Amino acid sequence: MEQLKAKLNELGYKEIIDVNEMAFMAGDSGVYVYVKKVEEGTELSPELVIEFNYEAMELDPFPNFAWITNGVNNVYLNVEEEKSISEIPPSVNMDKSAIKKRELTERDKWSNRMYSELQKRFDAIHEQIYASGDNVNNSNDAIDEFCKLIFMEEFRLNNSDYILREGNLSGRKYSEIFHYSYLENAEDRKKVVEEIREAFKEIKNHEDYVAIDDEGDRIPIFPKDDYLKLQNPNIYETVMRALQDLGEIEVNGVKRPATLLDLTGDVLGRVFDVLLRGKYENKGGMGIYLTPRQVTEAAVEMVMHDLKKQGSSKIIGKDPKTGMPTLRILDPACGSAGFLIKALEEIKNYMLYELAGNKEHHKAQFKEMLNHCFVGADRSSGMVLKARINMALHGALKAPIFQTLNSLSNTNLKPESFDVIITNPPFKKGGISVKDKDGKYLIEELYSSDIDEDGNNRMSSDGLSLGSKPNNKGVWRPVNSVDPAVLFIDRCLQLLKPGGLMMMVVPDGILSNSGDQYIREYIMGKKNSVTGEFEGGKAVLKAVVSLPQETFKLSGAGAKTSLLYVKKKEHPGEKQGPVFMAVADEVGFEVKNNVEVPLGNDRNDLLKIVEAYKKGIPEDVM
Repeated sequence: MEQLKAKLNELGYKEIIDVNEMAFMAGDSGVYVYVKKVEEGTELSPELVIEFNYEAMELDPFPNFAWITNGVNNVYLNVEEEKSISEIPPSVNMDKSAIKKRELTERDKWSNRMYSELQKRFDAIHEQIYASGDNVNNSNDAIDEFCKLIFMEEFRLNNSDYILREGNLSGRKYSEIFHYSYLENAEDRKKVVEEIREAFKEIKNHEDYVAIDDEGDRIPIFPKDDYLKLQNPNIYETVMRALQDLGEIEVNGVKRPATLLDLTGDVLGRVFDVLLRGKYENKGGMGIYLTPRQVTEAAVEMVMHDLKKQGSSKIIGKDPKTGMPTLRILDPACGSAGFLIKALEEIKNYMLYELAGNKEHHKAQFKEMLNHCFVGADRSSGMVLKARINMALHGALKAPIFQTLNSLSNTNLKPESFDVIITNPPFKKGGISVKDKDGKYLIEELYSSDIDEDGNNRMSSDGLSLGSKPNNKGVWRPVNSVDPAVLFIDRCLQLLKPGGLMMMVVPDGILSNSGDQYIREYIMGKKNSVTGEFEGGKAVLKAVVSLPQETFKLSGAGAKTSLLYVKKKEHPGEKQGPVFMAVADEVGFEVKNNVEVPLGNDRNDLLKIVEAYKKGIPEDVM
């Protein structure tokens, strides 16, 4: 501990307040750092880090920063913003007057303390469902069934007086059937389970959870033929008790039984997200893989930094005709909605804690944005369910996230309708072949639609061309095969509004292979050998961040990847500026025995890269 205190002293934090044998506070002129040492070998897992951040929030004085270490690995946090940082900043030269400290209510503190308890409960529930073999074949099946039961509890809390209308349950109160006490005291427990399963069939497509896409189509949270697969009464009782028996909470001096609705902030959503990322079985060979949290956070923070620089009207603007929020953020290969959740959190923090003005007004507007501004699509129904539940737990019950066979051709996604696209699309070694019937249509017809009969590329703002490539005479002709990542670049540029921002994980070959030069020229234009200016192209290249091979090892993808960040041109003559380029040698984890093992913030180069990007380099790029 003395070494840790000495380190903080070197950084200018000379006031020391001991908390206990393994923790202390270090401060300077009202700025404090909370430091905790855990046992050597303790994994600094995401759930532990979140718990530590909540622990820090309860301290008096409120710490600005926090540092947790196991003696080898370290995690540094900005407590106020609840996010990782690359290091504890020196106290010297810090503008202490500009630092704000969040004020927590007693309910906030209770919610933060509940995080670790709920995390343990959710983990135990998943293990019980998985181990039971009760109509579940793998870890992902267990998550899906748990998702359904979380939905049922959410529905119970938000529709406490709902009377069932169908079948044998007609006239029965839903909240009485879906409660652990009813099952606990029942003589025929299997009958109660059948009643719960029957109730699910009625409420699963309730209007409160039906999203509306851009075509006006209704998107229920569950497929029409979905049902509760679990049949074991013991599992139902365990789950309902875990979700419903939360002890007491005191609100305005009155004690009463607590519910999940009493949780403030994003506590419940974070618990679920940690469970999802910890228990999800990546199926790399099927193209189903969760983007590592470190990559998700870095990509979103870079984009949100630029979005906020464009002014508050960009984020909180409304259509004068409809009164609807105008900001649209898309992930066309959304998985569990990791990018969308991070964007949602960033915008929430901006509107509620950074943006000046009436906070109640900002809260009301953010609530409007939740069910309109964050759009996702995925070909896996299981991932769509997880994404919808994830978004619902973050407040977005009607988030327009839908299943599609192919985001590359889905008509529900309209050209030039999105301000931001952040995605990690599927790659395919060897590409999509024209020998495939669906691939032939996709490549030859749709993705060559902007090529005229003479083989010239029109370069229309909303046109698609990368199903073709130019020959040595500059004439564009259909290709035999193409990496879907290339088609996703083309599609996302089409979907962006002029001036829109796109951050995408791409295979490095697109950025470096000589045979892919036409793709780079399609994006940013050809370089004039005389003026040095890039001419033509659909976008301004803002940044490229190279990722280590380790990043997507679990996906089974052998390709080296980078983050490609562009802005769609607002007009054809917009000039290319300097490009921010960086190489991440490490991203904060290593893969051992098919598991991502956290290594700490000091081994996550993406944190320093994001901080460098925010320091003013973008001014040259915009």
